[in-house]
Amino acid sequence: MAATHKGKRPSKRAKEVKEEERLGVRLLIGLCFILIIAGFIHFRDIRMEFLEIDSMAKGYVVAQVDFEFPDPDATIVLRQEALRDVGRIYRLSDSEIRQVRHKFENYLIHHPNWRKQVNATFEEMYNALDATCETLQAANITDARTLKKRQELGLSTDDYYVAKEIDGDRLNALPESFWNQIRDKIVNRYHFPSHPVQFIIDYFKGSRWKVYHDVDASRVFKQAVEKEIPEKYTQVKAGNRIIDQGEKVTHRHVAMLTAMKAALRDSRNLWNIHTIIGSLVYAILIVSISGFYFYLRQPSLLESVRQLTLYLTIVVLALILGKLAELLIIHTSSQWTDFFRYPIIVPFASILLCILLNEEISLFSTFTLTVLMGITLAFEHSYFLFINLVTSVVAVVTAKNMKKRKEVFVVCAKIWLSSAFVVFAYNLTNNTIFTPLILIDLAATLINFMFLAILLIGLMPILESLFNVMTDMTLMEYMDPTNDLLKRLAIEAPGTYQHSLSIGHVAEYVANSIGANGLFCRITTLYHDIGKLNTPHYYTENQMLSGGKPFNIHQLLTPIESAYIIKSHIQDGVALARQYKLPQPFIDVIQQHHGTTLIKYFYVKQLEEMGGNTEDIDENAFRYPGPKPQTKESAIIMLSDSSEAASRSLQDNSEESIRNLVEKIVSEKISDGQFDDSPLTFHELFTIKEKLIEIIKATHHLRIKYPEMKKDDQEKPEFQPG
Repeated sequence: MAATHKGKRPSKRAKEVKEEERLGVRLLIGLCFILIIAGFIHFRDIRMEFLEIDSMAKGYVVAQVDFEFPDPDATIVLRQEALRDVGRIYRLSDSEIRQVRHKFENYLIHHPNWRKQVNATFEEMYNALDATCETLQAANITDARTLKKRQELGLSTDDYYVAKEIDGDRLNALPESFWNQIRDKIVNRYHFPSHPVQFIIDYFKGSRWKVYHDVDASRVFKQAVEKEIPEKYTQVKAGNRIIDQGEKVTHRHVAMLTAMKAALRDSRNLWNIHTIIGSLVYAILIVSISGFYFYLRQPSLLESVRQLTLYLTIVVLALILGKLAELLIIHTSSQWTDFFRYPIIVPFASILLCILLNEEISLFSTFTLTVLMGITLAFEHSYFLFINLVTSVVAVVTAKNMKKRKEVFVVCAKIWLSSAFVVFAYNLTNNTIFTPLILIDLAATLINFMFLAILLIGLMPILESLFNVMTDMTLMEYMDPTNDLLKRLAIEAPGTYQHSLSIGHVAEYVANSIGANGLFCRITTLYHDIGKLNTPHYYTENQMLSGGKPFNIHQLLTPIESAYIIKSHIQDGVALARQYKLPQPFIDVIQQHHGTTLIKYFYVKQLEEMGGNTEDIDENAFRYPGPKPQTKESAIIMLSDSSEAASRSLQDNSEESIRNLVEKIVSEKISDGQFDDSPLTFHELFTIKEKLIEIIKATHHLRIKYPEMKKDDQEKPEFQPG
């Protein structure tokens, strides 16, 4: 289909440049898709059965790879052996020290001959006595092995003294070596002369001492010794049994499973170039298969940067949701694992794709995402695959007819009912149908779908706004007759309003016949002529009657002035739409529903005034500003508008007359190149033409003419029974 008029179409080179830019963006989106899928596959977690300590193992577990694990039992043995070399730490009783001190003070007072033995004053003796008591109170008494161990660990030994054969249950005569250490400590620390200190020590060591076990000091020291003992690692060979069925789970079993999981993760060599390339190859295969399918079945998706980006966004959101569920369930407590064993994630993407794109894209992506998540996420593959597949297919079937946002809860309720059958089947096969486990599974899936419903309601308006998508739910909101623009149209331009209603029904019927969005056509046609609100009486359907006939204001204007006013309703409509914040698809229909067609009536009138000389007329002054229809829906609205309006002037409502009219209109639009930029095929145009004839014929059907009653008949008395 080729256009004939000049000056409106962009150059071929400009189109090529624009197409190259779009191709580059689409390739970039494809590359992002590959990298995201590759990362999802590459960094998958290792599935490992969770065993709760002190529970009974449901089955045996065998080592899948060689590994070593920190053996808590062996470590405990090593630490116990190390503690055998650690003796007790004793301290002198403070009361015993005070008693001996009191005796020594009395000795100094009552036996002054000590002055002959020690060359010191009483004050010096008293100060030395204070230092001796303080040193004894701070003294820790232990054996030589314990002191050596403290030195090896780098712990303080300042107030530690060695004494053999100390018994906390009896009075002890402390050895000479202990008292010598005490004397040296006092002399060095307090800088006293050695003679008075030795005199005091000789007095103190003559007593027998009660010692007690310093439990706190011994415990702290043992903890330090245990901390220095490294964990003992035990080797386990692949094929060795880790735990038997029915065996009680211990810390050792859990440590073995954790170590095996880490060994399996390390064996994958995530940063090895071959592993990375392998993940990329998997991702390229998945993206290539998806791309080939969409190329055959949904080419419009691949051609639209906006739709591709939306598709990528939804898939990424689903993958993120899957990873979060995996982290929550696999890496938290056993209660979460038991409650949410098999999260249902894929229906989230299925519903969004079905509503924001279409059900075929959603159905294909459902199978792809289910397989991808099933083999990648660390859940039991068979059950996860089955329940997500069943619920996602039900989601696609039930979500495609959604008209209101609150119906998301209804859809999720239906999906939950379908999941209940899977839960029953699974528990039947596992012989757990009469256990609380089935109730836990049903409750978990119910919470799962409640969360998904809330998430969907929150996300859908955001995605619609970001990607300029018109869903049926959004469209239904604009069908409300209390809308300010529709109220104005019904009051200020009633003829245009009725005309829009008629076109809406025609366009919806025709659009549904070729698989286009009929609801979109029906609702956008309500707003397609809102630009006429600025000058409603310049349009035939709104002109007032004058003397029983409509007054045509264009009789007072030149053809070029009339054409300017007529086509100005496009720009006025766009301005009003933006003022009332109508969605961009509505604005596109306002701009495109006349395309760049010729305002033929005034063009011919101007041609007559110019004597039939076309060279003296600027044809562009009599054409609508465009652009031409870019979508199937805009093209359908154009044909419905022209056909419905022209059919009102028909005197003959026969099928042949209607057919000739519609065929003429379609032929003129094609020859004028109005569908050059739309994705309509010739086959679809043929179907549209036939459906237009069918619906217009139905709206112009002949009615029975009721006979009038004769005057005599009117005056005839009613029949009286009996």
